[in-house]
Amino acid sequence: MKKWLSMALMGLIALTVLPKAASASLPYWTAYYDSNQSNWFQIQPIYRPAGAYSADFGEPVDLDVASDDKVYIADKKQNRIVVLDQDGSLLRTIGEEEGSGQLSSPEGVFVTPDNAVYVADSGNQRIAVFDQNGVFQRDFKKPNTPLMGSEHFVPVKLIVDRRGVMYIQLNSSYQGLVRLNPQGEFMGYFGANKADQSMLNWLKKLVLNKDQLAKEKAALPKPITNVSVDKDGFIYTSTAGGEGKGAIRKLNAGGVDIFKNKTLENGHGIVDAAIDADAFLYNIDLDSMHINMYDRNGEAMFEFGLVNKDTQQYGILGYPTGIGVDNNHAIWISDSGTNTVHKYVRTDLGRDVLKALALYAEGKYEQSKPYWEAVYARNDMYNGTFQGLGKVLLHEGRNEDALMFMKAAFDTEGYSKAFWKLRLDWLQNHFMILIYSLVGGGLFLHFGIRGIRLYLRKRPLSERLQQPFADLKNFSYVMFHPYEGFYRIKEARIAPWITIALLSLVLAIKLCTIYWTGFLFHPVELSEVNLLKEMGFFILPWITWIVANYLVCSVKDGEGKFREVIQGSVYALSPYVFFSIPLLLLSNIVSLDESIIIHAMNMVMVLWLLSMFFVMTQVIHNFEFVETIKNSAVTVFAILTIWMFGFIIFGLSFNLYDFFYELYKEVNINL
Repeated sequence: MKKWLSMALMGLIALTVLPKAASASLPYWTAYYDSNQSNWFQIQPIYRPAGAYSADFGEPVDLDVASDDKVYIADKKQNRIVVLDQDGSLLRTIGEEEGSGQLSSPEGVFVTPDNAVYVADSGNQRIAVFDQNGVFQRDFKKPNTPLMGSEHFVPVKLIVDRRGVMYIQLNSSYQGLVRLNPQGEFMGYFGANKADQSMLNWLKKLVLNKDQLAKEKAALPKPITNVSVDKDGFIYTSTAGGEGKGAIRKLNAGGVDIFKNKTLENGHGIVDAAIDADAFLYNIDLDSMHINMYDRNGEAMFEFGLVNKDTQQYGILGYPTGIGVDNNHAIWISDSGTNTVHKYVRTDLGRDVLKALALYAEGKYEQSKPYWEAVYARNDMYNGTFQGLGKVLLHEGRNEDALMFMKAAFDTEGYSKAFWKLRLDWLQNHFMILIYSLVGGGLFLHFGIRGIRLYLRKRPLSERLQQPFADLKNFSYVMFHPYEGFYRIKEARIAPWITIALLSLVLAIKLCTIYWTGFLFHPVELSEVNLLKEMGFFILPWITWIVANYLVCSVKDGEGKFREVIQGSVYALSPYVFFSIPLLLLSNIVSLDESIIIHAMNMVMVLWLLSMFFVMTQVIHNFEFVETIKNSAVTVFAILTIWMFGFIIFGLSFNLYDFFYELYKEVNINL
């Protein structure tokens, strides 16, 4: 027995020391961002790894691609700039020779169009300049100006504009970029971030006096992480943190942010940004752990690649530090985690889709068409294709086809334009028919109603039907005469089937609005509508109102019975029925340009509904006007309290269920 126990123990020990199964995510994973649905969807790769090059790097911390496509990498640990060609072969190193040009812990590099190399020589607290052959030319140290005070001049990143003006980010400086002219003279600070004003700081300003506020630590702006420049001279600053707000700012010569401090998708942990010739923007984000692409307006397009410090898999980044794009749209990334430089190139799909998007952004819809068609042949689920082809078809005057493509892309703006043109064509061809139909319909309703009234005068309803008919008629009457109408409801004993019938009518109208509202005002995939959820969010507040209103008003000496509260709450929904029908029709007729009609009618409907519930509370419970206001407010608070307790009970019940379910699984496994 002991022998068998010993063997079993040795087997268990052997299992614990066996190597674990290797698992790694593919670096080719790609997703596109659908702004119409505000969600990411997976797609075939648009970029793929093409190389991982090492020139015996110590710590590559920055990277810049020159106009001749040579790649310059700042190697901080080995105090040099490394120059690679397109194949990743080492061409030369800069800054290793002893003398005035020797570098110390360089953290940033920038190459001008004439191939002058500017280096943020952090260890030497200067900007060092070399020619295209790596020969030291001159340096720029801290400018002699009182405006910089005691601030240490430790440059970490920089760019140089077409005039030769340097924009330098100093280590942990919150004042923005330091501008130096070509002679090294101080020109001021540029592009500082705005300080975040938290709710706590706002409260301190309200509560504390001047002396107390003076002792508080000031809220300082976040320091800029990196800086880039495009071919048009716009300067891009990258800043990590802030949940993506102002993560990348596009600054003009006056320091005005063209992006208007917008919140960037996947910009919370931004490291660096680069801009290609088509004005596409690339960044590396350590929060989403991906490489990201944006259009010229900063709208998210694609995310791909992967950052994982625990892997050495080809194409996966360890700790990216800099990004650049060459003239062939290849992406170069310096990686201090793996001490390599990664290269990514576009796939066939990537070439077609990004070329189509570039032409589309420039308004060259006809030229983009063959590229969109090529993308559609490879992937007929990419919504950008539908949007691009829809725009082309709209430009060609094929409005019906454009309408179909815009709907598939959930592009309400493009759909509205195509719909407006189709509606205009229809009106031009059927205007007289429309007029005759409207006049005929109006006459039919007018004389039809008169005929029904005359018929009822000659042949009145039996006494058994007169009261139910009056109760049904009161549903419309109460909408325009709420006080008198609700007094009728309070005094009458309405049959339960009438209350149920009216409530069923309301729910039927709600169902119609879910499925038949025009696409422009309800842009969803109907097959994915959660009907239970939609109806639940409609019915639950109404039921909670009835319960809360009855309980609160009973405590406050209200005279209304529970049956009367239910009846009144059903009749108070009459504006919803009478507004929803024309709204439903108009939503299928108007375009976005006339959406003010829909929004205005919705606002009137909501205000009318609130007024109806208010009057119902006052009449049913026989309150004074001021009492009704107070009790309505208490009712709303009671509704919120009921919902809060409901969520708590649901959460506790779910946790209890989960506990017993896990216990049940554990017992089954052990058995």
